[in-house]
Amino acid sequence: MSYETGVRWKWIPAVVLGFVLLSWIVFEALDLIDFDGVVTWVRGIDPMWAAAAIFALLVVDVLLPVPSTPLIVLAGTALGLPLGLALAVVGSLGSSAAGYALGRFAGPLLVRRVVTIEELTEMRRWGRQFGPWFFGVARGIPMMAETVSVSAGVSRVSFRQFMSYTLIGTLPICAAYVFAGSKADTVEQIVMISAVGFLLTVGLFYLLRRLVKAAP
Repeated sequence: MSYETGVRWKWIPAVVLGFVLLSWIVFEALDLIDFDGVVTWVRGIDPMWAAAAIFALLVVDVLLPVPSTPLIVLAGTALGLPLGLALAVVGSLGSSAAGYALGRFAGPLLVRRVVTIEELTEMRRWGRQFGPWFFGVARGIPMMAETVSVSAGVSRVSFRQFMSYTLIGTLPICAAYVFAGSKADTVEQIVMISAVGFLLTVGLFYLLRRLVKAAP
C-alpha cells in the first residue's frame, strides 16, 4: 500500500522499529510466546499451506500494508532456498502485476485510494531520471514498489518492459532475503534480517530521492 511522499516516509523506520521492539518487550515480559519454538513451528507447517499463505499476502500487498520483507524472509525459513525463492519471486511479481492492472484498468477514484496525485507526479520524475531500470530498483524498496506498479499502469508503460525490469530487481532481493531466512535458527535472527534489510532499502530510497530532486 502506498503512502504520501514527504513527511510520512521520515517516520516509517522509527515506527516499524519502535513497534517491533515494544512488541518484543511485551511478549518477553508476559511470556506470551515461546520464542525458542517459533522457528521449529514455522518449519513444521505444511509447505502447501505456508506457500499459499505467503503468496496470498505478497499479492495483496498492493492494497494492504503487508510487510513484504519479513514474508520473504519467512519463505526461506519455512520452505528452504529453492522453493522459498520461487515462491517469493512469483508472489512479488504477482503483486507488481496486480498493481499494474489496477493502475491501467481501474477507475480514477479507486486508483487514488492507492496512490495520490503527488506520488504519481514524483514517480514520473523518477522514471525520467532512471528510465526503465527504475522499475527494478523500486522492487526492493518497501511500499514504493506498489506505488511504482500502479504508476506504470496509469502511464501505460509496456507491460512486458515493466515486468522484465521488475524481475531483474526482484531476483537478487528475494535471493538475499530467502537465503538469510533459510539460515536463520531463531526469531531474533529473523527479526534482525528483516530490520536490517528494511533500513538498508529505506536508506537507498532517500539517496535516490536526493538524486532525483537534484536533477534539472
